[in-house]
Amino acid sequence: MCPTAAKTLPADLGQRPSLSVIVGGKSSCTPSGFALPSKDIIALGSVLALLQLADGVLTGIGIFNYGVSMEGNALLRALMGLVGWMPALILVKGLSIGLVAILCHQASSIKWLRPAFCGVIVLYLMMAVVPWTYILLSDLLA
Repeated sequence: MCPTAAKTLPADLGQRPSLSVIVGGKSSCTPSGFALPSKDIIALGSVLALLQLADGVLTGIGIFNYGVSMEGNALLRALMGLVGWMPALILVKGLSIGLVAILCHQASSIKWLRPAFCGVIVLYLMMAVVPWTYILLSDLLA
């Protein structure tokens, strides 16, 4: 809940609270009392969601060309064995992007989220996007 929402509740509980803004802070409150994510969290969340999409596309291309055994994540590889590689990839990437969206909305109450997003972005670049890009480009250019 927005920190200033309690101060702006009307006397008649049937009415919605008025729009409040945290002075000097980075977030603002909607009429329902929930804090809006800051622009930097939205940017970081967008980058992370795009990396999820890129990883999904690159993984799909890699698995199509080389097989499920090329997937480095053992849990994802096992899920691919159960439901097929494409449904597993769509499910996992969809859930990941949904989790990023949920975390963006919770960012005002989770102080460590900004550095965590930065760390996950670097991790995804180094462990997923760059390796798949290297593998696929090496094969293409050979």
